[in-house]
Amino acid sequence: MKEKVLIIRFNSIGDIVLTTPVVDALYAKGYEVHYLVKSSFASLLTPNPNIFKVWELQSDLSSVIANLKLEDFDFIIDLHNNLRSSKVKRSLKVKSYTFDKPRIKYFLLTRLGIRLKPEPHIVNRFLSVIKPIVGSVKNAETTFFFNVFSDKLDLEALPKSYIVIAVGAAFKTKTIPTDKLAEFINKCDDEIVLIGGADDVGNANLVVENSNRKIINLVGVISLSDSARVVHKSKMLITGDTGMMHIGAALDVPMINIFGSTHQILGYTPFYGKNTNKSTIIENTELSCRPCTKQGRDYCPKGHFKCMNAISVDQMLNVIQ
Repeated sequence: MKEKVLIIRFNSIGDIVLTTPVVDALYAKGYEVHYLVKSSFASLLTPNPNIFKVWELQSDLSSVIANLKLEDFDFIIDLHNNLRSSKVKRSLKVKSYTFDKPRIKYFLLTRLGIRLKPEPHIVNRFLSVIKPIVGSVKNAETTFFFNVFSDKLDLEALPKSYIVIAVGAAFKTKTIPTDKLAEFINKCDDEIVLIGGADDVGNANLVVENSNRKIINLVGVISLSDSARVVHKSKMLITGDTGMMHIGAALDVPMINIFGSTHQILGYTPFYGKNTNKSTIIENTELSCRPCTKQGRDYCPKGHFKCMNAISVDQMLNVIQ
């Protein structure tokens, strides 16, 4: 009988995609892999053939724990390391391996501007958690599996060649300003397709209104999985530091990544694997206040938002050319 392992990572899109090398490494060693995640992110994992079962956390953690106890897991891989994941570990009472968060280092960096040694990429840090079990993992790659195709998307109706722009982000300070996107579109010769969720509709409308070209706007219309299909077929993806950025890398799509309040030093850059890199990161390197956060903010603490507002559209165009 296969040994059973439970991976815990509750959110978010990018972080979940970045844990897929851990899933693959455990599966390759013959483990039966289970995964505990918030229900709103479960669709990222259910199509993955290397995951035996996805456990969904809704509101009641206690009921999920009660069902997990019946599974008799051999060990737990905690890739979240928060109060809820700690409660799961205490309740199941099996051996666990936990991701180490450098909280003090992040505090010194984002609040006091003290720069220590850059963090290794988060994928390598996740893999270090399971090193005692599977050893070193070579040639790791992130993966993304498409969910059920929706009738709201007609891939054949898209242009033969186009650039995708992911309009939104989880936080204001990771969102590319709409005036920058409109300026880029007006100067770019390529066909443009916009993607994003329901919360991004307002920004997408602003981009369309301020552009003098025809744009295919799919924001708020198609699912995350179908948005990934659109990205997969594209010539290039333009996005901020977002979950779609990590999906794009998993799909091996060239990208322009605009970093605002976050920074490469945090170790969350696109991960292509196989020692390749199809990403160009554009950022304001003149600011001493970056990074002011690890995850993003709803406002600029300095009030000027120069990390995004000072980005040059010509830089983006030069990458494409």
